[in-house]
Amino acid sequence: MIRSWRTWLIVLLGLLAGGGGLGLLLMLQGAPRAGGVLLYLANALAGLWVLYGLWVWRQVPWVRRVTGWVIGVVVAALTVGFCLSLGWRGGAIATVGAFAMAAGFTLGLALIRALLRGGHPVAGVARTLVDEAIRMKVAVVFIVALVLLVPVLPLSLDEGDPLKYRLQMFLSWSMIITSVLLSLMTIFLAVGTVSREVEQRQIFLTMTKPVSRAQYLLGKWLGVALLNLLLVSVSGAGVYVFTKMLARQPAWDAADRRAVDEQVLVARVSLAPQPADPAVIQRAYQERLVQLQAQEPQVYGPPGTPIEQVPQELRRQIQQHLMSQWFTVGPRQTQVFVFRDPRLLRSGGRSIQLRLEPKAAGSTSDGFVRLSMRVNGRPFWPFGEPVVKLSVDTYHVLEIPTEVVSPEGTLELAISNPAVDEQEQPSISFDPADGLQVLYRVGGFEANLFRSLAILWVRLCFLAALGLAASTFLGFPIACVLCLMVYVAAAGSGYLHESMEYYAAFPRDTLTLWEKIVWIPQQFVSLMGEGKVYDAVKILVRLLGTAFLKLVPSFSDYNPTPLLAEGLLVPWRQLGRAVLEVGVLWTGTAAVIGWLIFRRRELAQVTV
Repeated sequence: MIRSWRTWLIVLLGLLAGGGGLGLLLMLQGAPRAGGVLLYLANALAGLWVLYGLWVWRQVPWVRRVTGWVIGVVVAALTVGFCLSLGWRGGAIATVGAFAMAAGFTLGLALIRALLRGGHPVAGVARTLVDEAIRMKVAVVFIVALVLLVPVLPLSLDEGDPLKYRLQMFLSWSMIITSVLLSLMTIFLAVGTVSREVEQRQIFLTMTKPVSRAQYLLGKWLGVALLNLLLVSVSGAGVYVFTKMLARQPAWDAADRRAVDEQVLVARVSLAPQPADPAVIQRAYQERLVQLQAQEPQVYGPPGTPIEQVPQELRRQIQQHLMSQWFTVGPRQTQVFVFRDPRLLRSGGRSIQLRLEPKAAGSTSDGFVRLSMRVNGRPFWPFGEPVVKLSVDTYHVLEIPTEVVSPEGTLELAISNPAVDEQEQPSISFDPADGLQVLYRVGGFEANLFRSLAILWVRLCFLAALGLAASTFLGFPIACVLCLMVYVAAAGSGYLHESMEYYAAFPRDTLTLWEKIVWIPQQFVSLMGEGKVYDAVKILVRLLGTAFLKLVPSFSDYNPTPLLAEGLLVPWRQLGRAVLEVGVLWTGTAAVIGWLIFRRRELAQVTV
């Protein structure tokens, strides 16, 4: 066995120079086949000699790291070669992507260790946690799953679908996979790192050092946060690269290519319509209020009551009713919608998009409605026909050239409900919330992806603080269950709020907060007295469920995935709110609670 690295290096250079030189010499002398064989044998022997040297000095730390890199490169190269030999180009690309993400994670891990090399107690605890995370099987499973799933996801897309839908599907699922895997890893890692040290009494050694309990928890949180920052960056790089690669694939047609460039790989904002004459809506509002005061004076006040004295909730309901009427186009009628924004002229795209979802007040013969439209006084024929045929209850996107926008940044859209074969169509309406919008470009995909990943990282910071706080007074299983309950409630807060409202609704939406507080116990006692136990339990469930949802952050308000996939702007305002509310308020609250419990906890008891 060779003990001197100099001898090993001389043999390696001899194989490369001698065998390679002789091979090249034979090729130059007119024996290309013999020279090629000799050159191949020399390179093969040199590779085996390198592996032999790595095995001999495997106990040296840097040699172990190099060995890992060599094994990774060899395995990736063999896998890529195998995929290419089978003609599976997608598998080869996925293998290269997985190896690149793993390499980026390894290099980033080394950078984090270097940054935490200082002698500060917080940095020391954070570096220990990073090293511990790599040794934990649970964390490694989630990291490996993330590195593998993002590159493999494009292979599951149906190439028969339009390129636009494939891109949107990849963006949605890649962000969902990243969010779920990292959230679960964060919970298990944050809970396990403290609870295990307490159970195994390893924390005694840490507490004997000049490390306060606040520094201990802060170091743990910093380690988890930096590890998540690295994983979010690596996965974000993978999402970006594979998105760009998918975007270069052939599109169905020119319209599909424009949709990719103008509707997916962009950052757009939506613009709601306004009445052509706001005074008409104001007069209709006054007339509606007078009518309601005459019909229900006990609710809306006696006739002549000023608008300011009508409860705000009632005024909002009147406004919603009038807006629903305004967004309705009756048979043989025309409604004018105006979109005003100077940024329409500065749109970075070649076109702006009209997004609409028509709804029919009655049945149609074929499930379609016919509309005729004019834009700023010009006939608008998106499909080359004067009448546009659109399916009911389906979102449609129509492209409008930016040249038709007025110099003032105004877009006037006139929608008519014409008769079809002398037969009137039912009234056609649009949802006032998002049934009729104009979308225009204000930014690029790269910045949108960055803001989405930043919001995801802020949410992970909260979960790290929550896991550490739970582990300060609970064991590993119970703490994990608690954190998972909070995570599920936070992630589905929007859906859960809506479900609670339908599950046990209040008698009317105009109840004040105090009226709701009084109504709940009264209704519960009344139902129990009538023997309606199930209905009474529903009220109790809503009360407890609503109270629990108030105690967790609403991740639904900070979910950038739908916006990113639809090419809609993830605004800096949303990121700022996420940082302040989730990153500062909720994370800080969880951290303070964990510190207050941990500082009073007796970690060891001296027995005599």
